[in-house]
Amino acid sequence: MSAPMRNDNNNDSTKKNLVAYFTKRDLVIYALGIGCCSSGEYNEQDELRYVYERHPSFEMFPTFLLSLNFTAESESNIPKCQMMMGIRPFPPESMRISEHEPGIIPKAFLNTTSVEEMESLPILHMSQSLVFHHTTDKILFSNNNNDSLDNPVKVSLQTDIVSLRPRKVGTFVTSQTKYYYRDYCIATGEMTALIYGLSPNKVIPWQRTPTKNNSCNNNVPKISVTEKKKTVYKVTIPSHATLLYRLSGDYNPIHVEGTSDDDQGAILHGLCTLGYATRIILRHVKTMSDKSNDVRLTAIRCNFMKPVYVGDILHIEVWGPICNTTIDGNTSTNFRVLRVASKETVVDKGVAEFQRKDASKL
Repeated sequence: MSAPMRNDNNNDSTKKNLVAYFTKRDLVIYALGIGCCSSGEYNEQDELRYVYERHPSFEMFPTFLLSLNFTAESESNIPKCQMMMGIRPFPPESMRISEHEPGIIPKAFLNTTSVEEMESLPILHMSQSLVFHHTTDKILFSNNNNDSLDNPVKVSLQTDIVSLRPRKVGTFVTSQTKYYYRDYCIATGEMTALIYGLSPNKVIPWQRTPTKNNSCNNNVPKISVTEKKKTVYKVTIPSHATLLYRLSGDYNPIHVEGTSDDDQGAILHGLCTLGYATRIILRHVKTMSDKSNDVRLTAIRCNFMKPVYVGDILHIEVWGPICNTTIDGNTSTNFRVLRVASKETVVDKGVAEFQRKDASKL
């Protein structure tokens, strides 16, 4: 029988403050890692803005911010001369357990002293959302022109655990991360992970009380399932995809070595799959828009259902865009991703929201 639910918003063990630094070079590596400008892929010319720093409209690919959770560290741990460059250990600091700050689950919520046992269990990425509050292209590089050094940009990450939900299959951990540039909260991400096999009797359930009047709320787009006409896009995951994407910070060995109980090879990063899907959705919405370059992604969410492997052929199904009359200038799309070889849905209940740049209040 599991322990009674705890509910305490002032519990410091559920919070973590980290910082991440990145350069234009990191933006380019990330964009290449999710297939931007790949030979034979969609939207090759338009995607040049994500991989070429001298492009007149050079900008960050929207989902890049999610990769910072794997490179962020406590500011006190960063040598001034190092600035967190180079290959990092896995798990990253955001997933490590310490006595005073939480990792994936703080010690205060474990009914066991065997932290090593928990760390040996597989962690599955179940869902992800990202909501933008400010534009990133003008803020992050407003003082960094093409002729200057590629100076690092600092982003602060404030991560709170939203809930701990022990179940028979394992424990679901939902956390929320707010991304700050200077005084701007530029985005909020929320993810749910499953610690597979972590018994309910070893975890104290937790639920954070929702707060009101927060200037950086995570207004996740709602799923609007529709069976209206869909558009299907075909994408092939190249053999080197995991080797390239891992350079954006997620150095989990399963993305190179695979797992001992699965002979299908290296498993693609879930966020890399989301990146591939986001590229297609951007292309789809811009194609459907009468002003193709005047739309901006404002929010995206999805559930990860099954693994994707290098070499896989994926079908990305997109419905919409659907007009949303409750928010000026907004449209939304639904999407899912199918693995052709197994006929399985690998990403489900996807929804993305867009806004015209001239109507944006970001």
